[in-house]
Amino acid sequence: MKTIVSFAGVDPSGSAGMFVDLAVIKSLGFHPAGVVTCLTYQNTCKVKGIVNLSKHVEKQAREIFEDLDVVGIKVGLVLDGCEAISKFMNVLSVVDPVMVSTTGYNFNNLKVYKFLAKRCDVITPNVDEAMALSECKIKSLEDAKACAREISKTYGCSVVITGGKLKGVDVIYDGRLYTVESKLLNREVRGTGCVYSSALTCYLAKGYDLYRACREARKIVLNAVENSKKVGRCFDVVNIRNCYKLTDVNSG
Repeated sequence: MKTIVSFAGVDPSGSAGMFVDLAVIKSLGFHPAGVVTCLTYQNTCKVKGIVNLSKHVEKQAREIFEDLDVVGIKVGLVLDGCEAISKFMNVLSVVDPVMVSTTGYNFNNLKVYKFLAKRCDVITPNVDEAMALSECKIKSLEDAKACAREISKTYGCSVVITGGKLKGVDVIYDGRLYTVESKLLNREVRGTGCVYSSALTCYLAKGYDLYRACREARKIVLNAVENSKKVGRCFDVVNIRNCYKLTDVNSG
């Protein structure tokens, strides 16, 4: 069975990070494997602390790649140790920058994503992350389109600027410019970035082109948000239980 590997942090509340990644990957027909980059002390309200496991990343990944048929990786929260991760980016690689948590915790890891952006196939920043990765100021959809081009030119990867702050429009650039528009639900839910980037990795691994993969990934996110649950005292959490109903789960 083909494997997608998540390089990500662990959120013990199950609201985001590796637990969400692995659930999405499994629901879309791949074997999910995970390399833990960090442990967090957090819940649906806030991040209270973090433990960096970068020294253990390479050994974890080596065992996975030695044994399993890895066809893609998704990279989420990384604090440092990006050189170790880059050794495994000779397969399809999607990087989802996580610089500030939904609850407002700043991970101070911009340099990590600037390094990984030069080595990945696709990077999926939100508007704030796109501005951090570039010298762009994004105040409109046209600004986001220009920024996607600049990021691609600077780092040599395809770019998807996800559209939470663009009224639900994702901006895609892979040498050509596309947009994908989705219904925008007026509430913030934890875990949407993890769902989107994991689903995108799976669809690309199935052989979809970037535009079609982005459309299908956005459907998964919309479904996850529409079915989100309040499990704690603060933010609602994505529910990806029914993702399989939206797609052909044959991974090929």
